[in-house]
Amino acid sequence: MSVYTKITSDEVSKYLEDYSLGLFESLEGISDGIENTNYILKTSKGEYIFTIFENIDINKVIQYLKLMNFLNESNFKCAKVHNRKDNQLCGSIQNKPAAIIEKLSGSSISNVNENQCAEVGGLLANFHILGDGFEDYLKDSRDLTWRKDAYTKLKKVLLPDEEELIEDALVVQKEFNDFALPKGIIHADLFRDNILFDSGKISGMIDFYYSCSGPFIYDLAVVANDWCIDTHGKIVTEKLRKLKESYSSIRELNTDERKLWNHALVSASLRFYLSRLLDLHFPKIGEITHIKDPNVFKNILTNHLVNVTPVSNDCDN
Repeated sequence: MSVYTKITSDEVSKYLEDYSLGLFESLEGISDGIENTNYILKTSKGEYIFTIFENIDINKVIQYLKLMNFLNESNFKCAKVHNRKDNQLCGSIQNKPAAIIEKLSGSSISNVNENQCAEVGGLLANFHILGDGFEDYLKDSRDLTWRKDAYTKLKKVLLPDEEELIEDALVVQKEFNDFALPKGIIHADLFRDNILFDSGKISGMIDFYYSCSGPFIYDLAVVANDWCIDTHGKIVTEKLRKLKESYSSIRELNTDERKLWNHALVSASLRFYLSRLLDLHFPKIGEITHIKDPNVFKNILTNHLVNVTPVSNDCDN
C-alpha cells in the first residue's frame, strides 16, 4: 500500500456524506505496499482503511470488494467492506474508485517462525476451499500474456544475465501452463505484509486486489517464496515443511501438483521479479511510495530454476 493520490480533509468529509460512518476527524497515509493509495481514516465512529484504487477498472474493483464481503460473511478472517447509503460497495474520489474498509486488529510481522508458516498454510487451504462458493469469475491480471508483455517492455533496460534468467523462466512458465491443475479463487499476493497477527495468532488476511482464478499450487508457491525463504533466496526446509503439511491437512495436494511444485515456485517468483523490475525502471509518481528490491526475486528465481526438471504431460487431469 502507498499514497499516490493526495486528498484533502474537505474531499473526505464530502465522501463520507454517502456513508453512515460518522464525521471526519483525521487521515493518515500508509506507506506499505506498491499498488493502491491507502489511508487510515478516523471518524467520530471509529477507525477504517480508506482505499483509492489506482489503475483498476471499477467493475473489477467491485468484484474484489464482493469477494471480501463474501469471505467476511462466511466467517473467514477478512475485513468487511462498508456499504454506502445507496448500498453500493464503492464510490469515487478524484475520478478514481474508492472504498471504506474495516480496520482489523493486529499487524504484519517480518520474521516468521515455523509455527506461523503452518498457521498461514492452514488459512490458505481454507481460503481455497471457501472460494469455491464465490460465483464471480476473476481474471488473472498477471497471466502469461502480461508476463510476456512485461518482458518486452523491460528488454531495453535489462542486463544480459537478467534477460537470460527471464527467458529461461518463461520456458518453465509455458510448461506449467500446459497442465490442467486444480484451480479456483486464489489470493495471488499473500506475502507476510498481507497477513495480520494479533497476540501471536492470525487476525486477518488483507489486500485481495490480485485475487483471481488460478492454480492453487501457484498460490501456495507465492507464500513459500516469501514466508519460507532465507536472506540468500533459498528455501528454509523446515518452514516449507510446516507450510505444506498444514495446507495438505486441510486440502491435500494431488499427484499433478506435487510433480509441478518446482514449476509453481518458478512461476510465482517470475511474476514478482517482473513486477519489481517494472516498478524500478518505470516508477509511478506518488507522495509516499515503496519500491521493493527486484534482486530479492532474482536470487529466488535463480535458485528455483536449478531444481526444475521437464515433466511430461501425462499427469492426471
